Amino acid sequence: MSETLLELRNVVQTYGSGEGAVHVLRGADLTIKRGEIIALIAPSGAGKSTLLHICGLLERPTSGDVGIDGENAAKLADRQRTLLRRHRIGYVYQFHHLLPEFSAIENVTMPQLIAGQGQKDADKRSMELLDAMGIAHRAKHRPAELSGGEQQRVAIVRAAANRPSLILADEPTGNLDPATSDVVFAALADLIRQQNAGCIIATHNHDLARKADRIVTIVEGRVVPHTL
Repeated sequence: MSETLLELRNVVQTYGSGEGAVHVLRGADLTIKRGEIIALIAPSGAGKSTLLHICGLLERPTSGDVGIDGENAAKLADRQRTLLRRHRIGYVYQFHHLLPEFSAIENVTMPQLIAGQGQKDADKRSMELLDAMGIAHRAKHRPAELSGGEQQRVAIVRAAANRPSLILADEPTGNLDPATSDVVFAALADLIRQQNAGCIIATHNHDLARKADRIVTIVEGRVVPHTL
């Protein structure tokens, strides 16, 4: 883990202006290296979602730099940010958000087709990832036919389909029981290592957080180390 993947420098995020302004981030700094998994634990209202949105290029910071693979994304035009987000960043949410009318493999193949991959290669990649997650035998099943853990593993595979450098996971095991949470986290961690990507996992699950390489939190708008 020697190569810096994501670097936030002095990131400020303020909503509104004047006396009604809400200062969420006040000079946040964060560095993530390839192959590294960081757990983000913070109370509601501390700025956890805002931080993830900035890392994922879903929001522009009020000020500060957001470096991804050495490129300052905070200064890119909207179209360039969209392309960077499409090819370099994957998302996993608490609820899987799989398209219900499509099978598992179709849900994984779709983002690859959108990114310009051919159908044959996309299907091959999808099956390889589903197999690595231990759910290749469920490839033809629709989400309603899958268990909660299987659905979330498909969501992880979908997030990784385009080989992103960075995966952002927002409470990815929040709806799962402890045993299934362990399985899903292990699958996500294996995928991160295999692809030499980086990952931020926002979670309230302290047991899961302890399995990450580092734990951070947000205090008064800044990212600081956290010890459980």
